[in-house]
Amino acid sequence: MKITVIVGPQGQVVGTAHHIDGEEGSGTGGPIAGPGQSVLVLDVPAHVEDVDNVDELYRALERIIRSGTPK
Repeated sequence: MKITVIVGPQGQVVGTAHHIDGEEGSGTGGPIAGPGQSVLVLDVPAHVEDVDNVDELYRALERIIRSGTPK
């Protein structure tokens, strides 16, 4: 599954959203990065998809980002 992740200047996860591929003719939208932030779309492994606690999810995503796992 793909997750859209907003990342702060020090690599910390600021927010997430399920990534949805747009259909032709559909509108656009989604999370917007603020000053100094960036947006990443990550393919996450199943064990990360199943995390129920947001703090654990953010820690797992930060590990993925730091590891340089292909996005």
